[in-house]
Amino acid sequence: MKVVQFVTDYSPTTITKYESSKTGLSSIVVDRKGPKLNGYFALATEILDDSGAPHTLEHLVFMGSKNYRYKGVLDKLANRAYSHTNAWTATDHTAYKLDTAGWEGFAQILPVYLEHILRPTITDAACYTEVHHVDGAGHDAGVVYSEMQGVENKSESLMNLRACRLLYPEEVGFRYETGGMTKALRVLTTERIRAFHKEMYQLQNLCVIVIGEVDHSDLLRILEEFEGSILEHLPNIPMKRPWIDSAPVPPLTRSIVDTVEFPEKDESMGEISIAWLGPHCSDLQSSIALEILSTYLAGSSASVLEKHFVEIKEPLASSVNFYTEERPDTVIWINLSSVPSKKLAEVEREMIDVLKKTAGSPLDMDYMKECLSRTKRKLKFHADLSGDYFSTTIITDFLFGNRDGSTLQQIKDLKTYEQLAKWGDKDWRGFLSEWISDAHHVSVLGQPSAGLAKKLKEDEKARIEERKEKLGEAGLRELAQRLEDAKAQNDVPIPKEVIERFKIPEVDSIHFIETLSARAGLAKKDGPLNNRIQNLLDSAPATSTIPLYLHYEHVPTEFVHVNLILSTSQIPIELRPLLSVYIQNFFDTPVMKDGKLIEFEKVVPILESFTVKYKITIGDRLGVGETIHLKFQIEPEQYQRTIQWIKTLFWDSIFDKNRIEVAVSKLLQDIPEEKRSGDNMAYSVSVQITESLESIGRATDTLVKASYLKRIAKLLQADEKKVLSQLELVRVSLCRLENMRIFVIANVEKLPNLVTAWAEFVEGRTTTGKIVDLDSKSKRLSLVGQNPGNVCQIVPLPSIDSSYSTHITKGPTSLLDPTLPALILALAYLQTTEGPLWVGVRGTGLAYGAHFSRNTDAGQLIFDIYRAPDAYKAFAVAKDVIKGYIEGTTPFDPHLLEGALSSIVVRFAESEADMAAAGTQSFINQVIRGVGPEWNSILLKKVKGVTEDDLRTVLRDVVMGCFEKERSVTVCVVAEGKVENVKSGFENAGFTVKVDKLEKFQHSYGLEVDGVIDTKEEAREDGSDEDENEDSWSGEESGEESEED
Repeated sequence: MKVVQFVTDYSPTTITKYESSKTGLSSIVVDRKGPKLNGYFALATEILDDSGAPHTLEHLVFMGSKNYRYKGVLDKLANRAYSHTNAWTATDHTAYKLDTAGWEGFAQILPVYLEHILRPTITDAACYTEVHHVDGAGHDAGVVYSEMQGVENKSESLMNLRACRLLYPEEVGFRYETGGMTKALRVLTTERIRAFHKEMYQLQNLCVIVIGEVDHSDLLRILEEFEGSILEHLPNIPMKRPWIDSAPVPPLTRSIVDTVEFPEKDESMGEISIAWLGPHCSDLQSSIALEILSTYLAGSSASVLEKHFVEIKEPLASSVNFYTEERPDTVIWINLSSVPSKKLAEVEREMIDVLKKTAGSPLDMDYMKECLSRTKRKLKFHADLSGDYFSTTIITDFLFGNRDGSTLQQIKDLKTYEQLAKWGDKDWRGFLSEWISDAHHVSVLGQPSAGLAKKLKEDEKARIEERKEKLGEAGLRELAQRLEDAKAQNDVPIPKEVIERFKIPEVDSIHFIETLSARAGLAKKDGPLNNRIQNLLDSAPATSTIPLYLHYEHVPTEFVHVNLILSTSQIPIELRPLLSVYIQNFFDTPVMKDGKLIEFEKVVPILESFTVKYKITIGDRLGVGETIHLKFQIEPEQYQRTIQWIKTLFWDSIFDKNRIEVAVSKLLQDIPEEKRSGDNMAYSVSVQITESLESIGRATDTLVKASYLKRIAKLLQADEKKVLSQLELVRVSLCRLENMRIFVIANVEKLPNLVTAWAEFVEGRTTTGKIVDLDSKSKRLSLVGQNPGNVCQIVPLPSIDSSYSTHITKGPTSLLDPTLPALILALAYLQTTEGPLWVGVRGTGLAYGAHFSRNTDAGQLIFDIYRAPDAYKAFAVAKDVIKGYIEGTTPFDPHLLEGALSSIVVRFAESEADMAAAGTQSFINQVIRGVGPEWNSILLKKVKGVTEDDLRTVLRDVVMGCFEKERSVTVCVVAEGKVENVKSGFENAGFTVKVDKLEKFQHSYGLEVDGVIDTKEEAREDGSDEDENEDSWSGEESGEESEED
């Protein structure tokens, strides 16, 4: 029956809630136009231990159901139906996700998916491979185990767990690690997981959420039929409502400060987490007030806490993050990143003191009102952009709200913001005092410890050795056989008739978002366009005369996206590392406007007052990683004002020594945290090896910042004029009209002064009248990047417990490359869910993830292994899988090929899932990639024409390059205790392996400053290799000197 239905008054969204009178199964539909449907199937899940039963059950659901008793059948069917699945386990719920292009495919998969959720097989064999096992070498493995091993000893995990232990008593489920502690996962039984499923996975505890163009009558039919088919098979046991009918959370009776160590060789920077128990999440007014308060306290460089702790000459933190976890007693978090370790306790006390002083003194009510307006504006923006925005709110309401729909209806309008707009200084300070400044709290100080890193390494090694000794060779052989037996049970072939019962929907059933392109100024040289939007532009004289590259994408949206892409080719190579500082400082700087100086403290609030969001970054997301991308998201009436401010920020900003010092300090303080990430460092080392000094990707990478910015900080003290003049040269080189490509996504017909608004922007600027070519990553590669081969680099990292690797070979540099259709299909086939790589690598517990990516800008094909106990073993299996197809010993599965083709369609739909994404993709195809707006349709036809011979050819000639030493660059970042295993694996495969410390790959770009001792020299004093450039992988371009730091 229909419980409630309403239309939001701030977005084109209708929300309807249904509930079964038989079982209590609920469904919520969010009606929105677009090519994609997003399904969330949520269950409230509660447990009072660290066993990991909720998380392991989430994985086992995908291993088969009572009527589909085959591992991977759900995903293989989903692949055929333009769908893909995913899932996550949170502390308070488990959610299963189904993303589909078109209703027809969604409706086909929905009942199969729901059966997997409510009637999974949960076999011993699946639990053995998916959760935890010991392999034939005596090492722990399993998909879930590998996942949790990779995060268990990270600072954020250790600190969060300690905070939860202090916030909650043993009878409250929020206290526990639902992902599973590795010690508990090693002894978790299948029976425990089955018992948890029986207790929690019931129809009245399930909510089916569907977002998109939904056929309501068809959805209700499917749910009714499914309910009838499954009801008699479900346990008839009474069920309490998780969390609601459980023991209440007792209030904190005192404030607690505790310290937790995390493994890290660099002990200079720690972290702080502070938590309070707040109001009920269904108290909408309090929830919104917290969000507004978070903006006031920590929303930007102009906020109270950021100004006090971050925006100072010697920052006490690199950032302050304020967020909430919605619960019956909402958890309010304030996290400080990169805090000097010696000052952790001092900074924690100062934070509490600042909060008390803030609540005890008059607030800046003008700024508070701006924070309210900005929060409201952002909500409207995200709700306009995508219906998926509502998913989190709906899941939270299902978990903790009223089942009659009354709390859900609170999101119908924005009247609560009107109520909060009436709050005065006393109201806001009272709210801050009640829930934060005068409330008891839990603080956890994260202290980096080199000793702990060493101890964990030694303890793990000793534990494994003790096990191997206890098992002996015979015991290890028995475990190896047990694993093979379990895999054989799991991998029973799916009968083809099971797959073929599900027909592939027609592509016509997918409703893509249509955009219309128009060009003005220098963009008109790209060719004529004939549509009503172009005709609208052509009616303005400035369209043909303005000396700017202006591209417009028309979509039916209530907001405007202004984007500028800037070429970096004119910036002197030796100054390109300064782009990190330039970007960091771009918005947080004084400016001259209308002849008056505006200090940075005023600049940021002004920008916040009329924008939804603004950002400057490197253009990787657009596929042009050697450019700078400036983006503003605004309301239409702010279009001209935004353009004026872009002009001010480009040419009238002031490089102030104090602000530059703050920017440099923040960047330097973040480096230790960045270096703790295994996958990030695998990427960083590969960048240093494969990209030349010309590359801004290399110049702004962590490992360059670590060396270069240390020198800049020193140089600022010795010769500030030199640094400021260098930044001015960066600005002059970058901010030229001929460097700019501007594209605007909007409802163009409602946007005033489309082209003439830019006339003031170009006034007084000189230009050549010719647009500079887009910078290409492929032209900024090192010698070894241009011709990958014979590089295998291992880097030990004490902060991780697993291993990460990246393998780079040559790939297409153009979408018109004749090998591209076959390559796209081959990669989709290999890495489709329950496809060859999934089964061979993830399904056997060799790694949490293994995937390919194409970088057309660089002309690279990249294979990444993510969070593996032993990256080499995952690498070797992936290679064997691909080799089997090349040699013909493994036949191509026609059903998987159909699924791979469907997954390509889904990716096209995802790239155009909302108005902004559709406009952006159109611009990328036309301007960046040089193909037409209909390119996806053209490419899909070409992909459909690919033969099996084409696939074998591209696998041999392109893909296998990632696995052959002569054609690849391999970088592995490995836990210190696993280096020898990974090293011997690659050496036995014929690779020449080098093992070097991370610091070896730092680079100063030739900048030398008296008194700066680089990390590499410090490492040498500890006895490391002295001649780091001998036989180096760095492979600089000829004519460039490689700087030894």
